[in-house]
Amino acid sequence: MVAPGVPQIHDYNPGVAANGVFWTIRIPDSAVRADPGASSARYALDDVPLGDYVSVWAALAGQPPTGTVRASFDASWKATGKPLKVSDASNKFTGVYRVAESTIEWKASGSEGFSYQSDPARTSKTTFSAIGRERNGMFFR
Repeated sequence: MVAPGVPQIHDYNPGVAANGVFWTIRIPDSAVRADPGASSARYALDDVPLGDYVSVWAALAGQPPTGTVRASFDASWKATGKPLKVSDASNKFTGVYRVAESTIEWKASGSEGFSYQSDPARTSKTTFSAIGRERNGMFFR
């Protein structure tokens, strides 16, 4: 988040598709691993091409990016809490969730010579995280 009064100069994202879907790209199945029995998950991508926009508003308005970026990240979740079931039949939704510990590390480098790297995943501090399974819409039974 940019502090009040500080202008945003970079917003890395894949842009807005012709059908209006934004910040969404197809990723390989191998980028996501989930083990429901162990209540853990991992989501990792390497060297993803993104646009470098001057602000989130410029990206949403369909303005062209000012440069290109390659980003990588590795996020993981491991359940630590007891299961909590949440259901709402009238809205066709049910799920079981557990509080979790989570970690992430992230890095990016841009065409303008700019680069950023977060602290290592092991230094992550979880404020709140949860992992679970849900069914909704046509999958609700």
